[in-house]
Amino acid sequence: MRGLILGLCSFFVLVLPSTAQEVWNLERCVRTALENNLGVQSADLNVESSLLEIKRYQFARLPNLNASLAGGYQFGRTIDPTTNDFIEANTQFSNGQLNAGWLVFNGFRVTNSLKQARINAQASKATAEDTRNSISLLVATAYLNVLFAEEQLQTSQRQVALSNEQLTQSDQLVRAGIRPETERLALASQLAQSEYQVVLSQNGLDQALLNLKQLMLIEPGTAIVFDRPEIDPLALPDPSAFTAESVYQTALQTQPVIRAAELRQLSAEKGTAIAQSGFYPTITLFGGLSSAYSNNFLDYAQPDYTNATAELGPDIPVVINGTVGTIAQYSLSGVTFPTVSFADQLDRNFGKNLGISLSIPIYNNHTNLLAVQQSRIAEKQAQINTQQVRQQLKTDVEQAIQSARAARLQYQSAREAFGSSQAAYQALAKRYELGAANAVEFAQAKANLDNAESQVIIGKYEYLFRMKVLDFYLGRSLTLN
Repeated sequence: MRGLILGLCSFFVLVLPSTAQEVWNLERCVRTALENNLGVQSADLNVESSLLEIKRYQFARLPNLNASLAGGYQFGRTIDPTTNDFIEANTQFSNGQLNAGWLVFNGFRVTNSLKQARINAQASKATAEDTRNSISLLVATAYLNVLFAEEQLQTSQRQVALSNEQLTQSDQLVRAGIRPETERLALASQLAQSEYQVVLSQNGLDQALLNLKQLMLIEPGTAIVFDRPEIDPLALPDPSAFTAESVYQTALQTQPVIRAAELRQLSAEKGTAIAQSGFYPTITLFGGLSSAYSNNFLDYAQPDYTNATAELGPDIPVVINGTVGTIAQYSLSGVTFPTVSFADQLDRNFGKNLGISLSIPIYNNHTNLLAVQQSRIAEKQAQINTQQVRQQLKTDVEQAIQSARAARLQYQSAREAFGSSQAAYQALAKRYELGAANAVEFAQAKANLDNAESQVIIGKYEYLFRMKVLDFYLGRSLTLN
């Protein structure tokens, strides 16, 4: 028996830690959602891309260097590389070039493009931050919904337990003959309503959990427990102390969506400067090295007479000092010339070039003019977008303050109503026990109490949510501590 007890103790020591559910707070939920969210990952990739764009324009200021090699066979009519005459021959050739160029001036296009790329990178970072803020607010809302649903379920379960107690007490009174059988029906109906509310509350909790897990992109079956800090909503700052203008001015400095819009506007202005560079000339320095090889490049300075033969041709008549005579004519055939070696050809054909080019735009089918006009339209659109974002932010801030004020008043009113309903219920419960009230009145008082308690819970989390929205616009961290 002692060994069995020790074995069971060891079993629970090993099993309980592995089956214990983890406690998740709001910060961990937000962090998990940000790590898994595809929108956040896409925004981060946009930031990386914008940083690479900066490097691209930084490197555009450096010279370029390119090498090329070519080789092959040419059949038929070609140019003799030794004499530059046209010949009919099969030629094996190869050539190579090394070219360098350096853009000296192009109307400050590269300079302005680099400035625009840096602005775009900052805008991408602000957009990524705004994406994170939006996801964080969604997670905070879903987290509060879970806490609300859990508390609502606990309240519903307590109401069922209380309804059971009341029904049991009624049964005792009926059996004692103090109450008629018909009064039991009202309390039984109240119990059924409470049990139905438990089902609704459980469904609401399941849906709230699913929504939060979907935002965090974790498996719906993951068993987790959420941290429930003790919060007194009335201990939070009174939203009546905030003015819409003060919160709006703070939000202008803290909200990345504003910063992103302002940076996009600056980027559009740089776009106009880039388009105007098309009216300026372009100055480029260039240089290069080249050489070539051909199997038909012959060395005529070193003839090979090994297989040469002299053939007598027709005599040529001549007159020398009045004397008529003839001169024998010989033609030499079979003389060959060696092909210049590859290394020697590279040396003989080696060429160099260095220069500067100036390109002056005169007329390009109004391309540059249209580009400037398009960029100015984009600049105006960016200005309008910035104004729209600011107006929307101001509207959202005004609504957030008004909603927070209304939620606080609603919560205070719900607490007062709950206190009145609780006092009325307790008074009626005593009257019911004394037989001065019937079961219908008692059930109605219980229903009023249940509804008042539910309104308190709704008002509490509505107020918490509205205050979190205000914290969001004030640039504060989304926590419940």
